[in-house]
Amino acid sequence: MRTALRLCALAACLALPAVAEAGVRIVPPFDPATYADRAAVGLLVPGAGPEVTREGALSALLRGRLEHDLLGGVTGGEQLLELGAAGGPEILVSLPPEGRSENDRRYPIALLGEEGLLTSDSTRIDGLVSITDVARGRLRVVASADPAAALERLDERIDRNDERRLPLTILLAVLVLALAAVRPQLALRAVLVALAANLLLAPWLALAAVAAVVLLPLGPACAAVLVAYLASLGLDAETVALSPLGPSQSGRFFGINNLLETLLLLPALAGTALLGRAGVLVAALALVTVGGGRFGADGGGIVVLAAGFAVLAVGLLEIRITPRVLALGAAAAATLVLALLGLDAVTGGESHVSAAISGGPGELVGDLGDRLELSVRRTLASPGALVVVLGGLAVLAAVFARAERTPVLDALLAALAVSLVVNDTPSDVVGLGAVLAVALARAGPWLPGDEPPRHGPVLSPFLESQRR
Repeated sequence: MRTALRLCALAACLALPAVAEAGVRIVPPFDPATYADRAAVGLLVPGAGPEVTREGALSALLRGRLEHDLLGGVTGGEQLLELGAAGGPEILVSLPPEGRSENDRRYPIALLGEEGLLTSDSTRIDGLVSITDVARGRLRVVASADPAAALERLDERIDRNDERRLPLTILLAVLVLALAAVRPQLALRAVLVALAANLLLAPWLALAAVAAVVLLPLGPACAAVLVAYLASLGLDAETVALSPLGPSQSGRFFGINNLLETLLLLPALAGTALLGRAGVLVAALALVTVGGGRFGADGGGIVVLAAGFAVLAVGLLEIRITPRVLALGAAAAATLVLALLGLDAVTGGESHVSAAISGGPGELVGDLGDRLELSVRRTLASPGALVVVLGGLAVLAAVFARAERTPVLDALLAALAVSLVVNDTPSDVVGLGAVLAVALARAGPWLPGDEPPRHGPVLSPFLESQRR
């Protein structure tokens, strides 16, 4: 029923005029309940980054583009929207106060003459929109029996997730490291259980995923977690978007964020390695889940996974590394990435990587430069982030230098190195990546607690060499 209502509401709102022609007025913050009987209401995210300014929010509203706060916060370019323009629906928008404030508050927005909740393709969350959606004409209306109550619940859940994300991440890291020290075979399972439990907004799916992780051998358990995430992203994007470990709703709204992307490297790489011929299907499943614009919408994740799978294939097939092999491997990985991004773009998906590639080499280099600068600024902006990044890099260096090398561990280290270049949250990538690396290093030459597959030529040489 909920899906049917969404489709009907979406079909109705497609007839709305472009928002750029709307009469947009900036008003003081208001209670959405005041307008719920004569307007579609929502919560508006005013910017990207830890802080936001009124000047930056206004520039994003008028131009339909965001500039991350750590990169300046005020965007330039063509103005797409004129405030108070005649014609079209009337939209009331509230903005942050003058000066600089924490980007942890969402502001009310109302589309007069409609009823229900505002949403957009950029958030995929009923009741939540980005400030860029107004000028871009992306606002949509979905039905709701009590819009004001729905917005109150949504606001509380986002705040609760923001408060719990860091403590839960630290707790998970401590638990996995402790298990790696005393019961290595359980450390990897703990990561999978955490990933499954993160889908608690779809209880039946979370319970099924947890049961699979607990009852199945490690290889199928890894595949089950990826299936659960793909199903949740396909059936209801809010399951992951509003999960405790999901996106922060301050610049990124749905799909797989860098924290989850890093954690999902474990089931992606270990599942591929453990399932023999079926491992190819696991790899494809991971690429679609993390990188598909219709699902995870993380183009950077495609690049990270492609690098990891390339190194994993070299290790499992025991290919001797030569300059020619390196060149062929890099070309194959690049071809895979471009093919997947191209397919995603053709089917309507979009990510920062695909957008940068479509803009040509100059824009791609500029995008990578911005992400590296943002990574550095994020690391230096917080003493905690600096400690995590430096400590995590030290742990990864120690694992690289001293741990017994396995194909899965080498693939993880390669994927993390690439992730530091194409993603922009180094504390998530390095911190959790170091935890996964320690867990895999402690797991030994092949993953303990599960019998190695008896069939499958891809794994046979590797496992036979370990048996000897």
